[in-house]
Parts: sequence; structure tokens; C-alpha cells
Amino acid sequence: MAARLWRTERCKVLRLACWNAELLCGRKLKLEHFINQQCVYICLLSEIFRNPGQAFWLPSYVCLHTDMMTAVSGTASMVRRSIVHNTVHVPGLTHLEATPIQDTLPGKLMRTLAAYVSPLRSLIGADTTTCFGGGLPGLMAGDFNAKHVVWISRLSTRRGKPLLHFSEKN
Repeated sequence: MAARLWRTERCKVLRLACWNAELLCGRKLKLEHFINQQCVYICLLSEIFRNPGQAFWLPSYVCLHTDMMTAVSGTASMVRRSIVHNTVHVPGLTHLEATPIQDTLPGKLMRTLAAYVSPLRSLIGADTTTCFGGGLPGLMAGDFNAKHVVWISRLSTRRGKPLLHFSEKN
């Protein structure tokens, strides 16, 4: 009984997480342990390596995924069933792989995106703008294969500078 009360108290804060899965199937137990221990309501996953038709699920969560453009990618969003949400189609993405969802968080609509950009693809400029069309507030997290010293990296890359500029501007 005490553990249940503690867990309820701890889960009052809405928690979102981002996780670079690097092969989701082999890390299912680790992911399940993490999201339950941390009381995560929405987990944005990148590099899931999910084959088309391959099922993935966790109790109490809905798994929404986007099929991969490259052989080593794919994105997914794990959303707790208690969160009101629906999938959003974002047409015309060329460099960015994303699983966008529209969710109702504390009474407000918001767009949440799990994202991945392959190191083999060019810069993502227009794709990031396309993802946030419609005027909803949003959060995008994932593996952009971009570095910048502002993000506690030892160097800034060609991709890092424009991504930092986009995030500061928007």
C-alpha cells in the first residue's frame, strides 16, 4: 500500500523522455524498466530498427511508429494510454524521419515528435519548419546527428549551428 501511494505521488508530474534505442527489440526490458521507474508518460524513440510488420508494445502504452527511410533508423513514440492523443501526418519530409503525435497535455493541445536524421542525409532545414506547421506548441527530440558546444559537446558541426539557430528562433 505504501509503495502504491508513493508511486502515485511521484507520478503527478508529467514526464517526457527521449531515448536513442539503437535496436529497440533487444532493449525492450530496459526501456520498460526505465519508463516505469521514471514515471514517463511520453517516450520519444529514435533509431528503433523496426522491420515493417514487426510488432512492439508495452503494457499501459500505445506505440506509434514511422517506417524507416534508411536501413538503420526509424522513430516511435510510446504514449501512456491515459494521455489523449492522435497521430498527425506530416507530408513531404525528405531528410527528417519523424513520428508526430498531437496530444492533450494539462488541457492544452501540443505536438510532440520523435525524430531521427541519418548522418548520410543533408541538413534538415525545411523539414523542421514543416513539422511545426499549424501553430501548435511543440517539442521535437531525437538523434539529429548534430553537435554544438551549447549542448555540452566538445565541438560544433555543420548541422549543429543551423539546428541551434532554429531552436533559438522557434
